[in-house]
Amino acid sequence: MSMGEIADHGSTGRNAWRAIKKHFDTISTVTIVQAAVRIAVLLPLLLPRLSGGKLPMWISVACSAALYIAFVIPLRFWAKEKLRRLFFTRNASGHRKNPYQKWLQTGLVRYGRGILWGLPFLAGAGYFLYGKAQMSYTDMWQPVQYLAVLVGKEPNIGTGGAVAVVLLALFAVVFVYGWWRDLPVEYMPVRSLGTVRSLHWSKRIRKKHKKELCGNAVVNILLSVIPAAAAVAVLVPYVLSRVDFSLSMDMVANLLLRLLKAPLPRTQILELLAVLALLYLPLCVLRKVRNAALMGKLMHQHPEHHHHEEENGEGENAPERESKAHAIG
Repeated sequence: MSMGEIADHGSTGRNAWRAIKKHFDTISTVTIVQAAVRIAVLLPLLLPRLSGGKLPMWISVACSAALYIAFVIPLRFWAKEKLRRLFFTRNASGHRKNPYQKWLQTGLVRYGRGILWGLPFLAGAGYFLYGKAQMSYTDMWQPVQYLAVLVGKEPNIGTGGAVAVVLLALFAVVFVYGWWRDLPVEYMPVRSLGTVRSLHWSKRIRKKHKKELCGNAVVNILLSVIPAAAAVAVLVPYVLSRVDFSLSMDMVANLLLRLLKAPLPRTQILELLAVLALLYLPLCVLRKVRNAALMGKLMHQHPEHHHHEEENGEGENAPERESKAHAIG
């Protein structure tokens, strides 16, 4: 039996581990290609430094953004299809040629829907990133101190900053939820279904299998917490050695802002790279394979979509039927 035939048996974790052991070469290839492309699209960000500051930063950012849209977004669907086909192959989407347009179109819709949920968080984070780079300490924190009014306090940086952190955390949770709810779309057979039907199937699965999807999300969160905790363990001692938290909130905020503007020492950079290589990447791969295993299992439970495809000549036997029709003609 192939993995696709037995994906509906056993737990998601067990199926994921079996796939990793059986298809380690395929999973490794997908991971390496994705990592290489993501690094490549960031290379234009080095152009301002390489040009001695002659090239404006916004041009390099625009180039990276365009490359990300053109290559990384469609590549997500290529990678997820490779993983999903380890567990579910009934659609035989390999028969569909030139899937790039469908991947890109579906990816833009998926990103657009997710980003709408994240607009408050992106706006807040964008303000602080811009302020960190372009604004003085006073100008950056002046609007923030008025957030203290939301909790019945007089405007001050300490309370306003705390309120800003809480709001950003809440906005981040909303963003994560909005991004997560369309996660099944990335594992749909987009090249055979197209954008609209992939979104419809994703919505149907999300409504009928909330419990399984939420359980998988909890496991993925725990797998994400491990490298995050390791990164915090690297950064917290570094921050504590340079910021005296016994000072006033205003002075602590000023010191933290200065620390953010300073480059990390080589030791901390190497430790963070170790966390990335030894914890984040392996657990990230495990999360993606778990998602594919769960989606394969759930897709097996919705045969009505396979029948619909076959009725429209888009099932796994469509090419064979077309060739027979030509022969008869």
